Amino acid sequence: MRSSGPTAFIAKIYQNRIIKVKYEALCDDEERKAYVSTRDRDHHLTRPLMFTTSMKRCCLSVLLCLLAARVLGNSISGQVLDAETHLPLPFASISVMDSQLGTISNSEGYFVLSSQSVLGIDTLLFSYMGYETFKRAVQDFERSPLVYLRPVEINLDAVTVYSRQLTGREIIGQVWENYPKNHPERSEMRRMFYHKFERTPFPEDNQIHVKHSDFVGMDKATIEGLLKMLPDEFTEYQDAVLSFYNYEDKHKLVPVEAISLEEDAMQDLEAILEKKLGAFFEDIEKSKGNQEIYYKFRTGVFAMKADTNPDEDTGVLEPDADSLHYRVPTTQLDGEVSFLLKDYGSLKSDNWEFITKPNRYDYRMEEVTVFNGELVYQVAFTPHERGLFEGTLYVSTESFAILQLDFAYAPGKTSENIYLLGFGHSMNSKQGRVIFEKGKEGYFVKYIHAKQHETASIARDFTIMKKQKRFLIDKELNEIKLEASLTFEIHSDWELLILDRKPLEANEFETVKQPAVIRFRKEYSNAPDLWDNRTVIAPSAELTKYTRKE
Repeated sequence: MRSSGPTAFIAKIYQNRIIKVKYEALCDDEERKAYVSTRDRDHHLTRPLMFTTSMKRCCLSVLLCLLAARVLGNSISGQVLDAETHLPLPFASISVMDSQLGTISNSEGYFVLSSQSVLGIDTLLFSYMGYETFKRAVQDFERSPLVYLRPVEINLDAVTVYSRQLTGREIIGQVWENYPKNHPERSEMRRMFYHKFERTPFPEDNQIHVKHSDFVGMDKATIEGLLKMLPDEFTEYQDAVLSFYNYEDKHKLVPVEAISLEEDAMQDLEAILEKKLGAFFEDIEKSKGNQEIYYKFRTGVFAMKADTNPDEDTGVLEPDADSLHYRVPTTQLDGEVSFLLKDYGSLKSDNWEFITKPNRYDYRMEEVTVFNGELVYQVAFTPHERGLFEGTLYVSTESFAILQLDFAYAPGKTSENIYLLGFGHSMNSKQGRVIFEKGKEGYFVKYIHAKQHETASIARDFTIMKKQKRFLIDKELNEIKLEASLTFEIHSDWELLILDRKPLEANEFETVKQPAVIRFRKEYSNAPDLWDNRTVIAPSAELTKYTRKE
């Protein structure tokens, strides 16, 4: 928790901040020259302060103001609303002025900011596409948590957007041409909040039928009994604050705090499998170190041996004796964060084909609007026969940088429709929202919201054989033949919020140690104090009501 008291408060200020003090009203001209001219949240004081009597009075006055304007509680929370309709404004940008700190409101307009990220003298900046930018002092949240934004009024007759009217396709061309300059790739550390909510129902008609088995404990009744123990739905609910380091094409992930409300029911399932089939799995492991005995898996004409290298890392975790946590390989979360940044937040993604493959799309210019003080082109796009997405691209009229991007599969569109040798997969829908923030070097991803619905299926016969090596023909010791008919509908929902970012040098990257596993703390529900004073995305009403399944 945050320490309290005047001494701790002053120490906090001088350790993490450089305060810009306005002396015009309190100090004379000579003493005004000694004030700290720049407030920089990423560096410590670079020169000593020369304190005079008047300056001491100035600092004391500032200190009293800070103490009077302290942030109440462990966080600042509120809701962003339309000033005319009083309806919530989802995914509004909230930033601390003169810093890179900030957050995004959730789908119902609610937001939360850690009191460790802001001071009582700070001012918050609220931005929303098509609305006037609004400033509000942190101390004003003691009075009301509601923030009202007004729709912007643009007099197009008084605004020269460009020397001539550009078409949507021409703007897309400018976005492509200026993308490397506007959205540069750089090595940096990004502090992030990661959210994942995934549901996979397990239909009753899914079947694994045992056609033959002479393995002890692997008979038909055992396998069918295990199938009946499977849950109606596998659910995974993960939230994490983490540091993501990337240097050129390499990256590392270091967790700060991780919470789970569901573990995909895997731990309970693993316990059941270990109890029922433990001897079978143990025998497979023993075979890896035996030069004479091995296991072979076959499906149709394809066959493979079980891994015979006992030293190779299979990625399987040792059982965790701590019942309050469960563990996930760090590489798994690292892969998902990298996937979101590339597939949803970058021009390198196939998802951005409405920019990279313009011949597949029609473009329609909508009214010019405003975002965070910038005039913005709104370019709506719809697909031809070969295109997949529909949506809107919000582009700066001055730089042709992407400020926001909303896209989803158009009605009737699917992709990855594969059915081969009994294995099937199709992507039924994709939906993405990406919001960028403006920095000194360009525009960088601030927030990603991605949704996917996909179908996977297996309709195959499988054979597992235990064999003994011999000179001519290996001897079969045991065999089990299975017939699988399984279909899964996977519904995935991710959010990624960049809380802060800093440049990263090669030597800094090399010193970062990525842990092997991430320990997720098991929680029952989304309690108000779940994150103990951290900036995260405020959970929606649906997720707030969500509680761990019994």
